Amino acid sequence: MQYLLESLFIGLYSLFLYICIFNILPKWNVYLTLFIVGFVKHTLGYFLNIHEYYYRHVCKKKHCKTTMKSLFIESIFEGCLFIIVGTLFSLVVTSKSAVYFTIGVLLHIFSELIGLHQRFCNNKCVIIR
Repeated sequence: MQYLLESLFIGLYSLFLYICIFNILPKWNVYLTLFIVGFVKHTLGYFLNIHEYYYRHVCKKKHCKTTMKSLFIESIFEGCLFIIVGTLFSLVVTSKSAVYFTIGVLLHIFSELIGLHQRFCNNKCVIIR
């Protein structure tokens, strides 16, 4: 149940980034905007310690290390996921705000359900003693 609340936060975070990016350069290509929002969401989440907070909670008091190279690769992957999910979802919903909010929510829930977050915990986190 906790990850549903976290998913709503991530949806709002994604929407906020979309609004900020769209207001800077509103004439961007829709696919480029989807990619950049996903990329920035993941990268900025690292620098704002959102990832650290989340994984401390999910990984049960573990410390997670991410190299800049893996952060860059993960951010590219997240940007690509935003393009895929955003393209599919925008076929059904016309509101761009709803699309970005829903992408954030759905990707977070999906990552939890398929065990992606737990895999991160197992591969990159160590127990704090």
